[in-house]
Amino acid sequence: MRSQVETLEAPPGLKSLPGRLELERLGNGLTVCLLENPQAPVVTSALFYRAGTRDEVPGHGGTAHFLEHMMFKGSARFGPGEIDRLTQALGGVNNAFTSHDSTAYYFNFAADRWTEALAIEADRMSSLTLDPEQVASERQVILEEIAMYDSEPWDALEMAVHERLFPGHAYGRPVLGTRETLLATGGEDLRDFHRRFYRPDNAILVVAGDIGHGAFEAVEKVLGGIPGGAEERRGFTAPAIPLNGVERLERRKGEVARLALAFRAPHGAHPDHPALRLAATVLGGGRTSRLQHALVEEEQVCVWVSADLSEGVDASLMTVTAEVVPGVEPARVEARVFELLADLRSHPPDEEELERCRQIAVADWVFGHEKVHQQALSVGLAMALFDLEYLDLHLERLLATDTVCLLEAADRYLRPEHGCVVGWSLPKS
Repeated sequence: MRSQVETLEAPPGLKSLPGRLELERLGNGLTVCLLENPQAPVVTSALFYRAGTRDEVPGHGGTAHFLEHMMFKGSARFGPGEIDRLTQALGGVNNAFTSHDSTAYYFNFAADRWTEALAIEADRMSSLTLDPEQVASERQVILEEIAMYDSEPWDALEMAVHERLFPGHAYGRPVLGTRETLLATGGEDLRDFHRRFYRPDNAILVVAGDIGHGAFEAVEKVLGGIPGGAEERRGFTAPAIPLNGVERLERRKGEVARLALAFRAPHGAHPDHPALRLAATVLGGGRTSRLQHALVEEEQVCVWVSADLSEGVDASLMTVTAEVVPGVEPARVEARVFELLADLRSHPPDEEELERCRQIAVADWVFGHEKVHQQALSVGLAMALFDLEYLDLHLERLLATDTVCLLEAADRYLRPEHGCVVGWSLPKS
């Protein structure tokens, strides 16, 4: 059996993460990455499928997320609720999440019992039940989740901005789907999605922590016999519909004014992405950032403000979000945000400011990866969306970004006249 295993080239470690790396591909196509890091006697196993909202059949939006729920609702060996009960009985934690580009399932266990997760993953990969009663029950749960998101001001605003920023593209569709698409999606639709994408040759398993000896053999014994045969994913394409200058949308939710300003940004592996990440830190990373200093500390027109950059396979989005102090005119805040964005180009950061922001970015990365759980998810996402070296390369490029590179990226992507969406959630009154 071991003769069928392909040892893949991989660095012995990542500069951006602690631990020793090993990478292999089983005979059925499952990619297995071990990240040995005995900092604590715990192990995270994270199974990523290269399947998300982007892979759904038209008219059945939310299928990927619906199936994520159903993966906990019964398989040949584990009945409804048994996965959660077994995880709790073993003192562990499990969860899952769906995005536009991938879906992930993870378990955190003590180091002497982490292999229990393998049996669960193997069973629901090969023998998912999809009982009609469970499907109907879980559909109702997700419909309530959709209603909850729609009633929450920030969630509703975020979804509306995404839809306007990426019209006609999967990134503009809600991960949860809509009431109409959920009602149109049944057990056979879920089974078809599972058959097409939930195969070993479309999956990456990351095992991180105090894994001990024989980890590859344990994975191969449990998961190596499941046949491959995943469907090839459709090609990736950047959003084709151009934005026309500043596009605005307005919703009436809650009791305070909330701003979400969004620009299209390049995909996560694009050379400009790290420079934009550093620009987000200059604008909204910490108390010394430009937006925080001007809008919160000095002018006191916002309760808080932040800037962030997503990481997508086709494209990303750069966002500035803020909650306005009651009584302050939203138009005043919007105008100041645009002024501060323009000021980034007219008064670029000097080397001292850039170095401070580089250190903030590194500190955020370190604090965000203290636990093996976080390390496992970062490795899995990198491999599911890009490649294993993505983490190191992105951090190296960020640290090498100088003022010229930052200004060039800002000029390409952060000019309102090149297209952006200004979303406002205003008080109902």
